[in-house]
Amino acid sequence: MLDVLKIDAESAEWPFFRNLVDEEPNLCNYIKQLVLEIHTPRRKPQKVNNADLTEMIYYADRLSQLGFSVVRNNLTWSCCGHYARMMPKSVRERCCHETYFLNTRFM
Repeated sequence: MLDVLKIDAESAEWPFFRNLVDEEPNLCNYIKQLVLEIHTPRRKPQKVNNADLTEMIYYADRLSQLGFSVVRNNLTWSCCGHYARMMPKSVRERCCHETYFLNTRFM
């Protein structure tokens, strides 16, 4: 049983989502709280495109179906530019959301 699982992986949260929600959804039964720093799935430099938005909505909906509810969502500017040196030159750093999910099955 995990009380809190925090993922801050500079866009690697999407492979985690894909694996957890699509391939191992039963693992959600063991997570009480999930804290994620969420970037757009493909980190497009200009804006979120339709494919990104569709994927983001899909995973938000799937987490809801698995018992998770968003209890807090913060747009965080601290990541803007902070990790720019670590990014490939073709990827411009974007801001992100830190989102807190609570598994309502434990309430």
